[in-house]
Amino acid sequence: MGGCDGRHKERQYFTDVALALPKDTVILTAGCAKYRYNKLGLGEIGGIPRVLDAGQCNDSYSLVVIAQALAEAFGCSVNELPLSFDIAWYEQKAVIVLLALLSLGVKKIRLGPTLPAFLSPNVAATIVQAYDLMPTQEAEADVAAMMAGA
Repeated sequence: MGGCDGRHKERQYFTDVALALPKDTVILTAGCAKYRYNKLGLGEIGGIPRVLDAGQCNDSYSLVVIAQALAEAFGCSVNELPLSFDIAWYEQKAVIVLLALLSLGVKKIRLGPTLPAFLSPNVAATIVQAYDLMPTQEAEADVAAMMAGA
């Protein structure tokens, strides 16, 4: 997860996703999304915390390196891994994170909970068609889709 829930109570999508994820899943994060759920005590898997934090948005590259290393270890592409990419549009750095992922060919990224005003319908349609970009929905529905590999 990368991005930010923001300061407004209604913007808690990422916290809701973290709470809804099965206890045997790991959350890799960069950005400010984790400031709300880091304090929730989401547990460990084999003594390793479930939330692995790479830092701020500028550190998202570390998550890409992890994904690429996993893909190499399993002999597949990043898009074939059981990973889900959730990115928030709350500040300009998120745009750079998204563009970096798209330039690497990463597909099926969930984007939201709000979209930037500058994203025109034509640009959105092009990105959706080329990269299977999808908007975030309700956290429970997105988690169910993630666990189903969608």
